[in-house]
This record gives sequence, structure tokens and C-alpha cells, in this order.
Amino acid sequence: MLQFTTYRWLILAIIGILYFFVCLQRLSPSVIARDLALSLQADAVILGLIASSYFYLYSSLQPVVGYLSDTKGPRKVMSLFFFLSALGTLIFAMAPNAATAILGRALIGAGLAGVFIPALKIFSRWYRIDQFAGLTGVMITIGGIGGLAAALPLTYLVVLLGWRGAFIAIGLFCAALAVLSWFIVRDSPEDKGWPSPTAEGGAAADAAGAIRLSRRLSTVFRNTDFWMISLASFLAFGASLSFQGLWAVPYLMDVFGLDRVWAGWMLTAIPLGFAIGGPTVGFLTDRLHLNRKKVLLWALGLSILGWLLMMFLQERGHLGIVAFLFFLSGLAAGGMLPLLFTITRDIFPPWLMGTATGLMNTSAFFGTAVYQPFTGFLLKGTASLSPGSYSLSAYRMLLTVILLSYGGAFLATAFLSKTGIHALSSDQEAQRSGQPRAE
Repeated sequence: MLQFTTYRWLILAIIGILYFFVCLQRLSPSVIARDLALSLQADAVILGLIASSYFYLYSSLQPVVGYLSDTKGPRKVMSLFFFLSALGTLIFAMAPNAATAILGRALIGAGLAGVFIPALKIFSRWYRIDQFAGLTGVMITIGGIGGLAAALPLTYLVVLLGWRGAFIAIGLFCAALAVLSWFIVRDSPEDKGWPSPTAEGGAAADAAGAIRLSRRLSTVFRNTDFWMISLASFLAFGASLSFQGLWAVPYLMDVFGLDRVWAGWMLTAIPLGFAIGGPTVGFLTDRLHLNRKKVLLWALGLSILGWLLMMFLQERGHLGIVAFLFFLSGLAAGGMLPLLFTITRDIFPPWLMGTATGLMNTSAFFGTAVYQPFTGFLLKGTASLSPGSYSLSAYRMLLTVILLSYGGAFLATAFLSKTGIHALSSDQEAQRSGQPRAE
């Protein structure tokens, strides 16, 4: 029989692999954008709809996933939803037209919505509260690796198997992973007969399940900081994920004349920075007791400078600077994410964790769902060089939208109150861990 620590590592490994595919699928359209344009007769707006259909259901289902994780258990949610994503991947891979591709991507988004929030819920049961930020950083690193795989490795897989064959292989592998998670992952140590290492053990979890949805939602929506965090997430991540997940590779090919493989190499700078930024910024902020709000403002400020500079780069000799700015963008985004989740965790009690983080997590992906077709509409309004190709001035317009969005995120973060921007004291943490009163 596996020991507690070993089994906990096994659960973490399986969840990590699931989240790897969440991020790979999220960003994959950028690599195959031109293939989709040619295979499905899709213009820029249709490409934006295909890519963004993932985010519509992904974002809209985050509150549902959070609520189900709090009430029905995260293991069931994670396994069943991930299997749905595998089916969606197969539909997308075999799509004969754009409408079917949109359906497939929507099912992928719906299924993958059920991974990150249930994972956080499982971590809250299997690990101590002082290990939560580190685990969130680990997930972000894994997400960065998934983003890396969505660049160069996926490029080579598409070259080897074609875009349809590549996604058929991914879909079959994900179906097998869903079955594996059902049989191995457990909601809490008590399910295996082990004591809980957290204050939120079985009794508290059972009490939490009896809390009405209306009470959960009213508690979250009355908090001003929640709205500021969500707005900042909507603007910054909606804009940057739209660029990374759809337009980055075409931008590198059209503006700098790179081929697909070299553009894939360049794109890896963003997820590489993301993978490093998540654990590094989160760890340093906690270890040095830094003000989380100020760290967020610094990250957004550096991103604004980077996007501004990118508007003036257009020569082959500028590619080194572009790669560095890509890395800086990923580093800042990766550093922001654990801080946003940690602030959200700190301002709400444990019994609201799934619901609160699910609602907050909606904002980034709903933002991407809005930005991808919107930016596609903007590009379509410009003169195209050839099907799926656009001019430098068109991409400068796109970068301007991203720049303004980051400026809005900076302002929203500046309006955060002092609540929830520092680590909680031991007394506050103990108070948060109290069992909720069922109604």
C-alpha cells in the first residue's frame, strides 16, 4: 500500500499532467492558425471564433466548476470534465468545416474548465495552508511547460502528423488520462483512511456542502477587491492570451518573415517566462513579505513598457529584442497569477475557496473569449497581404489594444484596498479555518 506522502505526490503528478494539456490546448491555435484558414476556408474573424470558442465555455463554467467542487467533490468534476475535453478534441480534429471546429473547441474548453479549480480544492485538503502558494506556483510552472509544448513541440507534431493527426493523438491520450484520474485521484486523505493535514477536514467539508449557493455568491459579489482583481485579470490576461494563443505565430511570420518552425521557437519565450515567473515571484513575495499589490503593479508596469516597445520593432535584427520582450511578458504574467489567486484565497473563508476562485478565474478566460474575435474583427478590417497574412500596421493596431488593456489593468489593481494584499497572520488563518454554519 502506498504511503501518504507517496500517494500525495502521485495525485500531484496526475493533476499536473492534466493541467499541462489545459495550457497546451488553450494556446494551440496559434501554431495551426494558417492550417485552419486553408483547411476550413476561415478568415480572421472565423479564426478568432474558432480559437475563442474554447474560452466562452471555459470561462462561463468556472463558477459552476467551483460550486460543484465545493459541493460534489473535485475528483468527480476533474475526471468527467477532462473526458469531455478528450471528446471535444477528437471532434475538432475531424471537423469538416468551421462550425464543427467551433463546436469541438467549445467542448474542449468546457471539459478543461474542470481541472484548475478542482486541483486547488484538492490541494487545500491534501496539503497544509502554508504550502498552498508553492503548489499554485508549481501548477503555473506546469502550465508554462504546457504553453511551451504548444509552441515548438506541437509545431513538430503538426509537421509530422498534420494538424488533424496531431489532435487525434492528443484526444486519445487525454481520454486515457481521464480514466486514470478517476481511479487514482481522491478528494481528501480521509478517502484513503488517512488523517487530514489541514484544518478543513471532513467535518468542515461536509458543513461547507450545505451552504446555499445564494449565500456563496452574495459573499463573493459584495467584496470590492474581488471585482478589482477580476477586472485586472480580464484586461491583462484576456489581451495577452489572445495574442499568445492566436496571433503570435502569424505576427512573427508576417512582420519578420519567419517560417513556422522558427516562429514556434520564438513563441517558446512567452511560456518559458511564464513557467519561471509563477514560482519565482510567488516564492519571493512570500519569503520577503512583499506587498502583493505593489508586486502586481510592478509586473503590469513592466509589461506595459514591453508592449509599447514592441510596436516599434520590425527588422530581422530586432528578433533578439522581441524574444526578450516575449519572455518578459510571460515572466510578468506568470508572476501575477499566483498573487491574484492568493489574494482571492486570503479575502474569503475556506468553504468559499472553490466558488470564489472559480468566479475570479472566469474573468481571464472570458476576457480572452472577447478579445480573440474582437482582434480578428480588427485585423479583417485591414488590407490582408494574402489569406491569413496581415501588414505591420495591422499588427500595430493589435498591439495598441493590448497596451491599452494593460493600462486598464494597472488602474484596476491600483484601486485594490489594503485587505488581502499581505499574507494572513496565524490568528487570522485560524479564524478562516472555522467550520461554516449551514443554513
